[in-house]
Amino acid sequence: MNHPEKEKNAGGMSYRTLPGIETILITQYLDHHDKKPLYLVSEKNKKYYMASADKTIARLELAKIRVENSDISSDECQVVMDRISHGLNCMEYIKNRVKNVASNEEIHKITPYKLWHAVKLIPSAAEGYAVTASIENVIFRDKRPESNQDPEKIKTHLENVKTIFLHLLNLDESSDFAAAEKSRLKAYKEIEIVQKDAE
Repeated sequence: MNHPEKEKNAGGMSYRTLPGIETILITQYLDHHDKKPLYLVSEKNKKYYMASADKTIARLELAKIRVENSDISSDECQVVMDRISHGLNCMEYIKNRVKNVASNEEIHKITPYKLWHAVKLIPSAAEGYAVTASIENVIFRDKRPESNQDPEKIKTHLENVKTIFLHLLNLDESSDFAAAEKSRLKAYKEIEIVQKDAE
């Protein structure tokens, strides 16, 4: 049986994630009909989840390459890489669970949607952290702030943005994903402001 209250903030799975919807009332018309052969629906559903997992893995790998090629210190890079590796491990775990299921009911029961959603936020958070660190390096290593800029204020601002991205990198199943999405957008807007001020 589905658990809409548990999954409503999980993201990415169509009507399964809509808040307040008892999805079992909907999916029974798609997944539980008596027409043959039901196993074809289950197999196609499993392929969809596997393909979605592969897409998340590909996105993590793209973020890894981007961070590795950014202007970020080795220590900070390692912190971000550890979280990307954690995300990749989570997705391999999810793929292996889905690969061995025998029915749609089992897929819905064993798939950790909230963990998956937390992992989906890792790539943009990792890239955001790398961008912020790179901007910080450009401002304070390659050129000094202009006279009308307060270096300490800029430094504090950038550190606050990095703190937001670090939080996003460390989300888990108990996290507030609606708040996390807002924080992510706020952090990227803050990056734009600093970048414009630094030009």
